[in-house]
Amino acid sequence: MAPATLSAPASNVLEAVRAQYAPITNLSCTVRRETQDDQGAAIETTSLVEWARGDRMRVQVLKGNGGGRRVVIDGESVFVKYPGEEAPQKFLVANQAPTQFANLRSVPASPEEQLAPLADLPATEAKPIPPYARTIAFGDTALLSFDDQGRVACLDFSLPPSEGIPATSSSTLFKAPLEVLPGIWLFRRVENDATINGKHLNYVSRFDRIEVNGDIPDTVFDPNFNF
Repeated sequence: MAPATLSAPASNVLEAVRAQYAPITNLSCTVRRETQDDQGAAIETTSLVEWARGDRMRVQVLKGNGGGRRVVIDGESVFVKYPGEEAPQKFLVANQAPTQFANLRSVPASPEEQLAPLADLPATEAKPIPPYARTIAFGDTALLSFDDQGRVACLDFSLPPSEGIPATSSSTLFKAPLEVLPGIWLFRRVENDATINGKHLNYVSRFDRIEVNGDIPDTVFDPNFNF
C-alpha cells in the first residue's frame, strides 16, 4: 500500500504528513546549525533540545552564537535566561503570535515547522519534479515534493517582487533520513538556500543523538528546576 503522502488528495497532504509524526510524543537531540552568507561569513550554534507535546521544550545552547542561553517552555510560559542574568525573562505562550512558536508545535528533525506556512494555501497536484515521486503546488508560492517512500524531500518557495521589495526564494532539502519508529522518518540534515532582500543565505541544520518517546522527566520543563 502506498504511503498516505503519495496517495492522499492534494488538499489532504499536509494532514497526512502531520499524521505520520503523531506517534512521537517526545524527543531529545543535539542540533548544530550553521548560517553562511554570500560573503562567506558563518555563524554556528550547537544546542541540546528536549521536546514534548503540550507546548513543552527546553533548549540549552552549548556553544557558539548565544552560548550559555537556556530556554524553558512549560506549556504556558516561556522562560529565557542569558549568561550573567540573575533571573530569566518570562513570556506567556498565549500572548505570542502562533507563527512564533511553529518550532514548539513541530517534532524536531521533522519537516513540520517548514510546512507550517503552507496551511492556508490551496493545494493542487503538479507535475513531479525529477527525481521526486510526487509534487504538490501550494498556490503560486510553493512546491512540495516527496520521494518514492512518501517522505518529504524538497520544499521550494518563491515570492515575486512587490512595492520595492526584491523577489524572495527559498529551497529546503531534507536529507539523511532516519527511521525512528516503523514508517516514521526524521532527517539528520536539513539544508536551506534562500535569497532575501537580494542577499543569499545558506542554512544547514544537523540533528544527532535523536531519541524518541524516551523517559524525559517533567522536571526538564519546569522552570523551578532550571533556574
